[in-house]
Amino acid sequence: MRLTRAALGVYKNHPDVWSSFGGWYSDPKNWRSNTAAAFAAMAGIIAPVWMYSASIEQRPIEPKFPIPSQRWCDNFGDKAYGGSK
Repeated sequence: MRLTRAALGVYKNHPDVWSSFGGWYSDPKNWRSNTAAAFAAMAGIIAPVWMYSASIEQRPIEPKFPIPSQRWCDNFGDKAYGGSK
């Protein structure tokens, strides 16, 4: 009987469901601004780490195949992305 009434929309939320995320009909306040703040925080952490990693990257042996980090790393000289033959 309870499932039938839930299917018909008598219950706004399913009575047997609980989760820390809000259940089936989760719509937390300010979710857009919270998401934007989380992405800004991640970008604020990832960007300096990325830049530091690119500045210290070294390869003692020239790679056989192109590596994507050759595009932004300054330690490869003036060679093109595909390498020189």
